[in-house]
Amino acid sequence: MENNYPVDPKNLSDKGTKGVMSTAAGIGMLGVNALLGVPVVGTVISAGLLALGAIGLFGKSKTDKASGTILAVAGIAGLTTLFIPGIAHSFLSLGGIGLLGYGVYNLFSFLRGLHRKR
Repeated sequence: MENNYPVDPKNLSDKGTKGVMSTAAGIGMLGVNALLGVPVVGTVISAGLLALGAIGLFGKSKTDKASGTILAVAGIAGLTTLFIPGIAHSFLSLGGIGLLGYGVYNLFSFLRGLHRKR
């Protein structure tokens, strides 16, 4: 019976966008977490994320501020790996896996909605 309902195009595009962005962010976060183990590279990446986050916080749109906050937190978490590596790596891994799962869920919802639309 659920297949008979019309699909809202706005909701469908939101699910697709959230799915792609969250999946890419989760993969990126897991990749950054792996690179943080390299001493100099990890520090440079963390400082870069912190700088990009600060730039995003000064943005005009709500999306710029949200992504700036996420980048700044990732940079701070990366710098935290210098002092307490076990806990920081665990949080970054959990965050990456969580984003990846959220992205896959939204992509699945998008594909299911796309299937209902035709």
